[in-house]
Amino acid sequence: MINRNCGGCVPDYGELSAGDTALLNAAQNLLGTVRGHIAEQAFHLALEAIWRVVGGANRYIDEQAPWALSRSDPVRMRTVLYTLAETLRHLAILVQPFVPGAARKLLDQLAVPEAARDFFALAEAQLAPGTRLPKPEPIFPRFVEEAVP
Repeated sequence: MINRNCGGCVPDYGELSAGDTALLNAAQNLLGTVRGHIAEQAFHLALEAIWRVVGGANRYIDEQAPWALSRSDPVRMRTVLYTLAETLRHLAILVQPFVPGAARKLLDQLAVPEAARDFFALAEAQLAPGTRLPKPEPIFPRFVEEAVP
């Protein structure tokens, strides 16, 4: 949607709603939780915490319906898309130890510089509105079940 509705650039955003702030805070607060679980080698708990934020982002998309906002409220749509992209940046950085290839592809599509992809840079950097993004491509290949002879 960013490619199609925002000229392929990180959208500028307007005033953040309570829902926007809640999702962004969940993503921003995830680092401490994940770091603690990884330090204890409780990788399953780290992934569980990450997936809770992924679930929250999915609910946010359904609630905000940016596809409908593109016609009724383009400023709000850009804010929603920015909120989602910034949440994805956090998630991609935090899943790097578990799915490095997929995380790298997602960070590439968000135009996150190599120097801003580690846990230390997570809180210091955020997506800059106006940054040109590459053409979106699937992160995971489409699964096609082979016909059994």
